[in-house]
Amino acid sequence: MIKSIDKIVSGDIERGVIPGDTIVVRDGKIAAFGFEKEVDASGIETVVDVDGQIVCPGFIDCHVHNTLDDYAPQRGAVGCYADALYSGTTTVISEGEQGPGWPRFYDDPIGCKAAAIMSKRVFDHFRPGGAMKVHGGALVLVHGLTEQDFKEMHDAGVWLIAEIGGGGLSDPAEVEPMLEWARKYSFFYSVHLAPPSIPGSSWVTSESIMKLRPNKVAHTNGGSTAVEFSHIERLMDESEIALELVVNGNFVNFNKMMRHMHAKNALNRMVFGSDAPTGQASLPGAINRAIVKASCLNDVPAVKCIAMATGNAADLYGLNTGKIEVGREADLQIIDCPPGSCGADALKAIESGDPFGNSMVIVDGRIIAYRGHDSRPTARFCYVNGQKAFVSGITEHLFFPPQPGRHYENI
Repeated sequence: MIKSIDKIVSGDIERGVIPGDTIVVRDGKIAAFGFEKEVDASGIETVVDVDGQIVCPGFIDCHVHNTLDDYAPQRGAVGCYADALYSGTTTVISEGEQGPGWPRFYDDPIGCKAAAIMSKRVFDHFRPGGAMKVHGGALVLVHGLTEQDFKEMHDAGVWLIAEIGGGGLSDPAEVEPMLEWARKYSFFYSVHLAPPSIPGSSWVTSESIMKLRPNKVAHTNGGSTAVEFSHIERLMDESEIALELVVNGNFVNFNKMMRHMHAKNALNRMVFGSDAPTGQASLPGAINRAIVKASCLNDVPAVKCIAMATGNAADLYGLNTGKIEVGREADLQIIDCPPGSCGADALKAIESGDPFGNSMVIVDGRIIAYRGHDSRPTARFCYVNGQKAFVSGITEHLFFPPQPGRHYENI
């Protein structure tokens, strides 16, 4: 049970903050929420007193380029996904696995099919940091793939197609037959909007995207270089496609899109991604930064920006997480303003431009970490069964984030 909550941020962009000061979790799912005197807490063994902090869902990063381990080969970085988990990102979505010699770079249909199945199977059982949920196995479209390949991948559990234009094929005439198969077998696919960003990536414009009818436009603000804003305006005003903002994309377009969609009352179409780890760095706190940037620079309430990072993404991908609702997976975090902030709580800190911190991360109802590695400290901390649970010294704060060190498989 989580109690003494100041505000429960639902993750639902329409509901915002929901009444209550307590959340009850049973068997890894949210069982009840409301006021402590009204909920059934019988049989609860672990009680977390958050001392007036805010609870919100764990963040969902809609755009990562992972490999088969918690490793970023572009930068030689180890443990970047665990760090993201401890900073509050509990779920990530692959936009195409990659690494040295991967088949995606060599127009290899057999290799790309095998890589997608292998990646999906690995992340069905491996959770970075012991608990992060990785939806891996995103297929890169290359020459030679057949409908039978799509059926076999579907039967093996693969359901994602990597961003079209980020590598592999992107010409609508070449990919449209494959996308018919993708739709038949219920694949989710996105198209990137950007000039070429790395060798092998392609120009993709709004005209091509409208023809391909993706579920999502990847790094709409630029990844990291942007297209002319007229292309973005067309997608905002002439389509209902979900639009992704990446924190390291074009900064001007990021803010122009936020203002435009806020004025249209269409922020429900917006999600966040890190597009990491690439040359933009691994960014464990990418989604945290995107929330602050989106809110404080554009006069958008923090609760709506948190919803873009949680409930919007869950709705887009059909995930049973991302919102505080009965029956959802209990992927939660306790967030607060940093010490000395002019914002009295996490929401006010975000709106004033201060980086917020989390004092606890919970996945499937299990306490995973008390603070992200070198993430922002919080003004308050939690008590677990009456005992203080917080980072107490500078060495621990910078180098030894406390976490139980367990691995929870999807079995």
